[in-house]
This record gives sequence, structure tokens and C-alpha cells, in this order.
Amino acid sequence: MNLMGYQAMVLGPKDLSLGLDLVQQRMQEAQFPLLSANAVFSGSQELIAAPFTLLDLAGHRLAILGLTRHPDAPLTGIQVLDPQTAAAHYVPEVRSLADTVIVLTNQDYRAGLALAGAVEGIDLVVAALPGQLPTYAVRAAGTNALVVTAEQPLLRHAGRRVGRLEVQLGSDGQLSGENWESVSLGSFVPDDPEMQALLSSFQP
Repeated sequence: MNLMGYQAMVLGPKDLSLGLDLVQQRMQEAQFPLLSANAVFSGSQELIAAPFTLLDLAGHRLAILGLTRHPDAPLTGIQVLDPQTAAAHYVPEVRSLADTVIVLTNQDYRAGLALAGAVEGIDLVVAALPGQLPTYAVRAAGTNALVVTAEQPLLRHAGRRVGRLEVQLGSDGQLSGENWESVSLGSFVPDDPEMQALLSSFQP
């Protein structure tokens, strides 16, 4: 992910199920922030990761807020708080720091759409999980926030498709002219030499 140039990632239940020690090790290895505004150490309100990060892009400041979905099973040493409550708490803060507010979450599309319609101040929600519809960018009723999914994976074939959003960033930080599509990845995409070399270093 470092080689791919990730600028942010939100921690999900599968990441957190690895345990605190391994999660913290991976956070130290990452050259980009791993976020969660609602994952805390059990028995406290202390976050295990940064809730948001700020990026400068062409003279604009973007805030990326990370929200973790509820796990299917209890986690050891970690509690995941309500994502919408966390968003309502942090969005006003990041709104004061940035021109554009992006919520990155591994909640499903419907939860992302509900979040975008319930919390004022969000410009874009990028949700996750398979089998989500529709397959285009949607504006949430009431707030006009954009909602898309990161990918449209097939069963047992995650990573074969990736979501791509093209959008215009206005001088006021508003997003317009959105176009989202699910891009297919396969053998027709040339291998990246650096990535191939990295993968080969792990093979016997």
C-alpha cells in the first residue's frame, strides 16, 4: 500500500481482529495515516488511531475522516462506537479546518447513504462492501452529499474491480460534475515493475 501511494485508510473490523499489537505495528509501518474516529481502547474513550487527516490539493485543503463499521464479533481490547455519533462529533471540527470533508468508511452503501443524509457538513462519503447499488454517484437527500462505493467486488473475488470517481473541485471546495464507475482489473492491465519486484521478494 505504501508503494501504491495510498494517502489514507480507515481501519476495519478485520484489521482490528488482528489484535492491538499487530495493528499498531502496521500503523508504524504505513507511510500514510490509518484512521478511525470511533475505534477506542476498551473501557475508555481513547481512540486507537487518528480520527482524520488533512491533505492539501491544488490550493485546497481536504479533510478525510475515518469511520469503522461495527464488527460481527467482539474484539479483544477494542470497542467500536457508533459511527454516526462519531461523525456528528468530528465533522464540525474538520469542517472548520478544511474546504472539503470526505468520509472514508467500511460501512455498506446504505449505511453510508444514511450517514450522509443525517450529518451536515460532509461533501463525500466513500463506502464499501460487496453487492451495493446503485452503481453511480448519488446525492444524499437533505444534505446533497455525494455517496459512492470504493469497489463492487464479486463473491470471493475482491480486488478485481475498483471504484473510480471523477469530480470537479470548485474554488469554494464544493464538488460537482461527478462521474463514478466500477473499473475492471485483470490480466489485460500491465504489471507494475516495482510491484512485481516487491511481490517476487515474498515468494520462495
